[in-house]
Amino acid sequence: MSRHVGTGSRSNKGHRMIRHVVLLSWNEKSDDEAVAAVTRGFADLPAQIPEIRAYTFGPDLQTDRRNADYVLVADFDDEEDFQTYSNHPAHIDFMKKLTFPILSSFKAAQFALS
Repeated sequence: MSRHVGTGSRSNKGHRMIRHVVLLSWNEKSDDEAVAAVTRGFADLPAQIPEIRAYTFGPDLQTDRRNADYVLVADFDDEEDFQTYSNHPAHIDFMKKLTFPILSSFKAAQFALS
């Protein structure tokens, strides 16, 4: 099940929008409840970080054994808003408490939306 959380329509301020894509793979300590806690944590972040324009996330469908276990896609009005999110105390605390303990690896990339 994937979740999409939109935070409304803030103006783009004339800058290029940024899409942030994250692929997470879990370690042997992960279980269904730990992953559900990560999902709840992601769902809570937009209320705490208004710079998030759109937030979609969920477990991989396991259609290919080479896939990561979980994906997050987030949109921001500009690079400044992405940096605010990335360095926000709520994001850092969530990552330290819920994600890092079950994380085996992650990859992230950002690109501009036209």
